[in-house]
Amino acid sequence: MSPHSLAALSRLVGNPWLRGVALVLYYLAILLALIVMYGKGDFSTPPFIYQGF
Repeated sequence: MSPHSLAALSRLVGNPWLRGVALVLYYLAILLALIVMYGKGDFSTPPFIYQGF
C-alpha cells in the first residue's frame, strides 16, 4: 500500500459522518437479513432432540 492511499484510508476511517453512515448501513443490512430469514412467518422450532427417550 502506498503512503498516499494509506493516508486517504485513515482520513476516511477518521471521518465521524462516514462512520455513522457505515454503521447505519451495517445495522440495516442485519435487519434486512433477519427479515429475509424469518419473513416467511414460519417461527416454529425444530423438534426436540430427546423426544424419543
